[in-house]
Order: sequence, then C-alpha cells, then structure tokens
Amino acid sequence: MKGRFVSLLALAVGSVVPLIGQDAPIDSGTTLRINSRAVLVDVIVTDHDGNPVKGLPKDAFRLIEQGSPQTVSFFEEHRGLTPEKRRDISMPQLPPNVFSNYSPIATPPAVNILLLDALNTPMQDQVYLRQSAQKYLKSLKPGSRLAIVTLGLKLRFVEGFSDDPAVLATALGYKKNDKPEPAVLLQSKEETHAESTVVSLMNQMVGAGAGGLTPAASAAMIQSFQQFLAENKYAQTADREYRTTQALQQLGIYLSAFPGRKNLIWMSGAFPLDIFGVTDMRFDDSVPKTVNLLAAARVAVYPVDVRGGWTHTVFTGESRVDDRISTQQEMIGPAQGFPPTTSDPSTINTGHDDVTTPSGVVTHAIQAESAANNSSNATMDMLADQTGGKAFYNGNDLSGILDRVVSSSSDFYTLSYTPSDPKMNGLFRKIDVSVTGGKYRLSYRRGYYARENGEPGAAQEAQQRAVRQAENKGDPLQPFMDFGLPQTDQILYTERILPEQQPAGADSGNSDRYAVDFLVPVTDLDLKAGAEGVRQGTLNLCLIVYDKYGDIANRREHLVALNIKPDQWEEYQKNGGVHLHAEVAVPKGQFWLRTGIYDQSTRKVGTMEVPFSSVQEGDASSNQAQKY
Repeated sequence: MKGRFVSLLALAVGSVVPLIGQDAPIDSGTTLRINSRAVLVDVIVTDHDGNPVKGLPKDAFRLIEQGSPQTVSFFEEHRGLTPEKRRDISMPQLPPNVFSNYSPIATPPAVNILLLDALNTPMQDQVYLRQSAQKYLKSLKPGSRLAIVTLGLKLRFVEGFSDDPAVLATALGYKKNDKPEPAVLLQSKEETHAESTVVSLMNQMVGAGAGGLTPAASAAMIQSFQQFLAENKYAQTADREYRTTQALQQLGIYLSAFPGRKNLIWMSGAFPLDIFGVTDMRFDDSVPKTVNLLAAARVAVYPVDVRGGWTHTVFTGESRVDDRISTQQEMIGPAQGFPPTTSDPSTINTGHDDVTTPSGVVTHAIQAESAANNSSNATMDMLADQTGGKAFYNGNDLSGILDRVVSSSSDFYTLSYTPSDPKMNGLFRKIDVSVTGGKYRLSYRRGYYARENGEPGAAQEAQQRAVRQAENKGDPLQPFMDFGLPQTDQILYTERILPEQQPAGADSGNSDRYAVDFLVPVTDLDLKAGAEGVRQGTLNLCLIVYDKYGDIANRREHLVALNIKPDQWEEYQKNGGVHLHAEVAVPKGQFWLRTGIYDQSTRKVGTMEVPFSSVQEGDASSNQAQKY
C-alpha cells in the first residue's frame, strides 16, 4: 500500500485532462428486497479478566434460534491491531490544503461511531462529555477508524469515518461544534426541584380556624396538579423517545451502506426506557423497525452514562430548600393519614421518571431521580445486551471508557447460518450462542424480528446489490458517495482544494467557489496501449457538497475520456499521474466535500471526504493547472 502513495507536490504541474460536464439529477434511491435468509452474528469472547479469547475453532461454537440448533455455514475470526502495532503507525504529512485517501491502515474488521447525545443530556454534563471526547481523541493513535455524530433535535454529522485522530479532534473542536445544546425536552434538576417545592407547599399545614390545621390545598387539587405534571412529563418523554428512535433508525440506514461490525458508542445523560418496548410500545412499528435496522447493519450499542459517579440533586452543594419549608412533614412528607392520590402512573403511561404520590420536597426529589436513574441503567444494560455491546455507568473516566470500548471490540468471531424456520412472521426470534472448552463471557446480538430484510447482516447483501444496480444505471459511484462513509482506496489519489479569489469589489453572495485539483496515479488505472501507442480509458468523477445534516447542497459529475499519446504518457509517469481540475460552489457555513473516482475498465473506486473547515485561505489563481 505504501509504495502506491505518490508525490503530492506534483499537483502544481502537468497538463490537465478535459472533463465532460454532466447535469446530475439526484437519485432518490431504489428500494431493495433481500430474499436471502442468511443471519450474521458477531460474537466477542472474553475470559474472566476481560481479555479476548483468540484462536477458537468453528466447532467450539453452538448456535440456537428459538430453541432449535442451527448449522453454522460460515465462520471467520477477526483480529484488530495490537497496541504495539498502533504505536508504529503514523499518518502522512501533507502540504496545506492537500488531502489524500491513502491510509497506512488496512480496512479494519470493526469501525466505531461516537454519538454525542445532547437531546438526552443536561447542558452541564455536555461540557464534560465534549472535554472527555477531546481528551480521548488527542491521545488516540491511528488505527481506530472512527466517525463522530451528535444528536440534538436532529442527527448531525461532525466528521465521517477517519483513521486520523488529528482530523477528528479538529472537527470536534471546530468553533461551530464545541458548544453545548439546550436539552429542551429533558427536565432539568432545577425544574424537578421547583416542582417538588410546589408539591411540598401544597401539603403544608395551615390554620383552619378554632386552632385547627388543614393542608394548604385539597387532596383533589394536589392530585390534579400532580396529574398535570405527569402528563406534561410524559409528553416530553414521548417526544424525546420518538426523536431518539428516529435517529437510531437513521444511523442504522447510514451504517448499512458498508460491511463489517460497527460499534456505536452512545454517550448520553439519560436513556429513555420505552425505546425498546420495556413498558408500553408508543410508536407502533418503530421498535421492531429500529431493532432490525441496527441488526441488519451489524451495529453493537455501547451506552455510556456521561454523568459519572451519580448523586441525588438534594445532596449537592447547589441544592437549596425553599425558606418557607421548615417542618419534617414538609421535608419528607406525612407519616400517615394523608389522603392518598388516585393517580396511577400506569393508567396514563407517564414513563420511567414520574412520581405522583404526595410527599415532602426531599422525598419527592429523591424518589423521582432514583426512579429515572434506575430505569436509565436498566435500559442501558438491556440495550447493550440485546445488541452485543456493553453498558458503562457510575464511572468518571469517560476517556478511559472510550479506549476500552475501541480496544476490546476489535477481536471477534463472525458466524453465519440459514434459519431452519423460513417463515417471516414478524415475531421476535431469540438467538443463543455458547462456546465449549472453557468458561467465557460472550457478547452478541440476542435476536431479531423475523421480517423481510431484517436479519442481522442483511444490509451487506443489500449494499452489494446496490453497487450492481448503480453500475447498470450508469451511476457507479452512487453507493460510495453517501456522507460520512469510510473512504475507499482501490484508486489512490490526492486533491488540492483552494478558494477562488473574487475580483475586487465583487460580491460573492451566499456562496464561495473552490478549485479542486486531482492527481490520480497511472499505476492505479487500466490504460491499455492501442493504435500508435495511444492509451485510452474512461473515468467517472463526482463532487458532492454536504451540509451537517447529510443533505446535498451541490453536486457535480464529470465523464473523463482519456486519450494519452506516448509523449504525454511519459510526462504523466514522470509527474506522478493524471491531473484533473474541477470547480464547485459551496454555500457559506459548515460544509463537507466528498469526491469519488471510478475506473470503468477495472471497476475500481476511490473516494474521500474533506471538511471545508480544514481548507486554509489561499489563492487558486496561482494554480498552474489549466481549467477545462
């Protein structure tokens, strides 16, 4: 691989092959139906100390679906890079504004996605979350392919898959990415405390004439108020759960575009309980759909509670009790005789963090937070266990947790089987895997819903079909050009991106123009000599500008007809390859450029993705390459 990496300085010289421009309508995609019933199961095997167990044979594994033994038709062991090999890896040093899809690292068996969840995380915890992520990235060695996404009211990409920790750290530290987002659908500690104070004041005993005492509010009034709080909290929780579920589905679709295991490191301050139907199923078909999208894409979820060592709000230094609350009854609630509320949380589906019984301010706050915390931890354990990951909570070393997930999930086994029951009846099918020869801990997906296209690993065949269909439609790069996908290096190339200088006094409007110069090594192209020694070939060149939500802002496609005479061929060999030039308009703001090259003769592909925030100010007019 390293010998293919050509000189980058040659970008500034040499002739340019003309491009044939094409208007590029954006294809909405084709719906694929997969009839294969093969199920893929990734299994991590560790010993009692948590170390990976390597070298197990196929016949050591036993696989059962719904109580029926299954025949393993495919078996493969995957091993990640050792710490010693990681230390020896270094990324190439490139001139300013020059980028390459070369990586010194072979395609890993597993990739990692860091999901920073602002939707379910209080703002004060988001700061710590981002600081921990930055600390981890700055200490990370090349060799761990990682992508970063954030979740607010919408899913947003920070950086697509990269092997270079410096690129990831720069993207996360970019001025538009380093700010916490308001968690508008998550009840803050201050709001919880305020509600508890109001409830306690309503319970306060006041004079009732003739020396008697009575509660400040009637039992019916207290019940109605608590019912209102519960319903409001339910609505907020339902909205968060729906948005979280939709984001997980979007990630499942996005990650299904390429093969292999994916480790989703979900860093959040709260994990809604109802997402996977532990209580009521609020969103009809969304739970099975979400589970199957993650299963089909071979996604293992690693939930991480960013709150670290958790404590109740009332025991923190920031907590204070209203000055009007002074009695034991107001603090911890009545010991007996208080008229009970008839509000039943189960009848209104209030969710996991609601407390509707009358109590004092301290007791109410402790009950509410304890219920929410216990439910969140239970959700984390269930989600990790069902998808083959691991949950992390009550720990303060977030950077260390990230390192443990990445390092411990790169050694695993892949098993494939065809279910003995071919019926797709929509029911959940439980998977059990065991290993003979020792006492091991196994992490694997525990099942799937028997639905079309829902088997674990089904997305891999869908991707292969998508490639074939795209080639038949004349758009062979389409399956490789989605935002955030790992770069492809079947064709190595470099590109220099420079902003074009506007004429003096000219108004650039709402967009800027960039010149993009490509250098494609001739050794990666199939250019056979024909009559009179002329070498011919055809390349597809695509440039797509994406915004932070993965939407296309601009797209340019070119068909490159290569007719290289013998004297030009010598020049191309001397200067490192074929030079191409293109231009693209980019709206002002935060955008990425994804480029791709396809050789129609060999059907090889090269792609890369560059954030425009990495492009330094310069002058494209100094470029010696001619414009087409």
